[in-house]
Amino acid sequence: MARKFFLFRRSDPQGPAKRFSENGIDIPILGIPADQMAFITAGRGEINITFNGAGMYEENELFVGDSIEKTNITISCKDGEELQLIEKIMLFASNPEGRAIMKFDVVDKKAIFDNAVVSSVSSISAKIKSQPIERVSQKISTGDPASRFRNVIGGINFGGGANKPFLDYNHELLTGSDNSNITIWRNSGTGSSAYNLANHGDGGNVTVQTEATAADTGLSKTCAQFAVGTFLNIPDATIEGDYTIYFAVGDPGESAGSFGSLFGDDLGETLGFSKDGHSSLFTMRHDGLEGKPFEQNTETLEGGSVSYIFPDKSRGTQVGARQFCYVFVIRRDKDFNVSLHNHEGEVIAFIPAFTEGSTSKIQSISKGKNKYEKNSVTLKSKVTAASPGRTDGNLLLQRLGTAGTDSVSTDARLANSFSGTLSRFGVIKRDIGDSGASQLAKDLYELYKPSL
Repeated sequence: MARKFFLFRRSDPQGPAKRFSENGIDIPILGIPADQMAFITAGRGEINITFNGAGMYEENELFVGDSIEKTNITISCKDGEELQLIEKIMLFASNPEGRAIMKFDVVDKKAIFDNAVVSSVSSISAKIKSQPIERVSQKISTGDPASRFRNVIGGINFGGGANKPFLDYNHELLTGSDNSNITIWRNSGTGSSAYNLANHGDGGNVTVQTEATAADTGLSKTCAQFAVGTFLNIPDATIEGDYTIYFAVGDPGESAGSFGSLFGDDLGETLGFSKDGHSSLFTMRHDGLEGKPFEQNTETLEGGSVSYIFPDKSRGTQVGARQFCYVFVIRRDKDFNVSLHNHEGEVIAFIPAFTEGSTSKIQSISKGKNKYEKNSVTLKSKVTAASPGRTDGNLLLQRLGTAGTDSVSTDARLANSFSGTLSRFGVIKRDIGDSGASQLAKDLYELYKPSL
């Protein structure tokens, strides 16, 4: 009997191949033998297929009550046709003749069975687990009490020691009464007290909003309130090579069109992650570079797997009517590719590496209907510090809330400073990978989203 296979395409690949996904959104293309099916279940408008022996790890020594969940795939389908889709899959897999591959393709919006829905990336979720979960809570295990103490910081489980943040400014160590000036924001990361934050005071102070009032600006925990031009000093923090940045910010207000520069250095060489007056724009530059920062519009599918608009400026004014809490995770890998994840863990922007040693540059060409073709263009001149769009250079952090000089009169800093609330900001001195970043983003959002 010829073997049968499932083939799922959620999106076109961005970056290197992935072998696991905790939340089902990290793997763009996946093939699995049909004879590995354990069982199929249905919910309204979807089915879920669970597979035996289709994960990265087969035998594990776990804490009591912990297990690694089996690989499972969720496929959207037409409401009321769940049974028919399950039956067709079973008949296909058991038929010794005919086609060998059951294909579900979101990119081309085609599926072998017309009962299936493959209209968007949310139509397919492929979970290949590597981390144990607690069977009762269905959450990622925090291990024994000693492990929990070592790995959980400010309510977030960072897992192994290699993933613990170097910088972590969280709500637990942000103290003071409402509207009081921040005197010190202690670092919970491995960099310890040498990297505590303090107010700069040039043009105003960053203030505290307690948990009781933070919800008004979109966060459920104590947060720092940044007015235009205010910022906190970061003792010089330099991160070389790969890294992961994460932060949770609140609604910037209905009049604001963007978040502006959240972090940077004194000279304005390092800056990120947004640009004043431009919504849905991811932009960054690093230390020692002078050219135009790279920019990527997240509303398109050019550089990411999904389209995402931020901030949400729809008409709703109450928490719950539109998005008020925003979580982002920025990853730079060892090859200097840069990715941006949103609160759902989805990659909303991907910037191909462009470095001092590059001899070519990846460019996207629109093919209509939000489809893009990537081409490698040979460079005619050497890459310099003034070359636009570079992704290399060190991450130099000296300011939280702005980037650039102290000169208020020339106002390049004030015009592009961050305006909003912040409950969490951190940096990990390594790339934690797509799956790790996706899970971190979702965990942060779950922690900081306002309660309705």
